[in-house]
Amino acid sequence: MTPYARALVIAMLGPLLQAAGVAWDLLEHGVFARGELEHITFQHIVSGPAHLMVAAGFLVSCVCIPIAIEVAARGEWIGQPEDLPNADESPGLPSMTAEVHK
Repeated sequence: MTPYARALVIAMLGPLLQAAGVAWDLLEHGVFARGELEHITFQHIVSGPAHLMVAAGFLVSCVCIPIAIEVAARGEWIGQPEDLPNADESPGLPSMTAEVHK
């Protein structure tokens, strides 16, 4: 996986969690419990599972997006040495074959 693809996956964790919370809330209030819209309280807004999921997604975004920017800016391979296509040409990693031939 390239660093840019990995950065995209990391950056999308928070927004995907938020989208799941919004979809859950829309299904709950728009499809299953339409009549309860008049009885929404502040406690429901603060402690509702879908609303907490949206808040958690926002917090995950605040943490993951700077990490994703760092991963994309670094631009080098991040992973296990055996996952590299050619370990001899990778910058910053020791050659695996050089130790075997000594």
